[in-house]
Amino acid sequence: MRILIVNYRYFISGGPERYLFNIKRVLEEHGHEVIPFSVHSNKNIPTEYSKYFVEPIGGRDATYFDEVKKTPKSVWQMLTRSIYSFEVKKAIQKEIREEKPDLIYIIHFVNKLSPSVIRGAKQMGVPVVLRLSDYFLLCPRFDFLCERQNCEECLTKGYRSCIRKRCVKGSLFASAVRVLSMKVHNLIKVYRDVDAFITPSEFLKKKLSSNGFDEKKIHCIPTFAVQEKPFSENPLIGTYGLYFGRISEEKGVETLINAYEKLPDHSLKIVGDDTTEEAIRLKAYVEEQGLGNIEFLGFKSGEKLEELIHGSRFVAIPSIWYDNLPNTALEAFQQAKPVIASNIGSLPELVEDGYNGYLFKKGDAEELAEKIRLMDCDDTVRKLGNNSRLIFQEKFSMERHYATLMDVFKNAVLSSK
Repeated sequence: MRILIVNYRYFISGGPERYLFNIKRVLEEHGHEVIPFSVHSNKNIPTEYSKYFVEPIGGRDATYFDEVKKTPKSVWQMLTRSIYSFEVKKAIQKEIREEKPDLIYIIHFVNKLSPSVIRGAKQMGVPVVLRLSDYFLLCPRFDFLCERQNCEECLTKGYRSCIRKRCVKGSLFASAVRVLSMKVHNLIKVYRDVDAFITPSEFLKKKLSSNGFDEKKIHCIPTFAVQEKPFSENPLIGTYGLYFGRISEEKGVETLINAYEKLPDHSLKIVGDDTTEEAIRLKAYVEEQGLGNIEFLGFKSGEKLEELIHGSRFVAIPSIWYDNLPNTALEAFQQAKPVIASNIGSLPELVEDGYNGYLFKKGDAEELAEKIRLMDCDDTVRKLGNNSRLIFQEKFSMERHYATLMDVFKNAVLSSK
């Protein structure tokens, strides 16, 4: 099968890109041809198909919205990419004509590409499968958060709530543009052109089906983690708690730090880009309070990250948003590490309290501290960790993900004929 895979970045920046390159490799190993469509960037991994890529908003050095210089051209690009870009549609149709894919698999496109990739493919008679990694189809902010609280007012009261509260980047303009784009997409029914939706969690699947999306089109296929090394026969019982991932408000790192304030004899390592606004704020707090048991290590990947996971006692996922099956949990499970997670979103699908880790009420540092104390027993850590590995092997293997995904692909191709 020739599969055109669409993502708004062609370099590893976060979870969607890790999945992109992992699934690309798996598909190719099974004999499929994978053809990328993306946005030009100086960070991109080289590919012969970059001739089809579209120019980014604000230049090839910019990755995030805040890095884009606001000029009339870049503002116009932001509007068209958010709402509907004929430039992007023309580019993907050119690639479809010349490369003749059997199917389009879309990972992420919001704001950097355009939903015109969906309509463009459908007009060419190519089936479209769309994978969702957040809640952009339902929430203008993508995460159902407002002032650190879970908020679903846009579902119950309409999108005006987003504009009134300036939910998107605290900006009236950005909030209005995002709401306008969602209204236009609903008006032109662009998502009806999607043949199948892939969700990593049952939680997201239920959110979609209960808010107007065709349940028959929605397939829950959990993310997988690539096993680079053989499992260790005797996993290490480590000495510290570990958080790794984005250091941003919705990830709840502040709750974790507050829990460790109550546990001066326990150590915590925090791994992730420590130059973000939230990271700078939290580092300043740790220093002001003299919390010597908490260490920020910056961004780590590859073997360095694996070593840190290996040396940990458990991994913490203290999210305050409806976290959508984070890779963090799978990487912990691979190395037979228990996970302590907030009881919110998809996390209870990953962590069974008392079996492979513990759940706590989101934002509750006192309860989180109690769960951390339960990890003081080596036998408990060993038992929970072994169960984590069993869950990984049963639910999150590469083979299971590939087989289920290919069933969806084949049915989409057959139904489009």
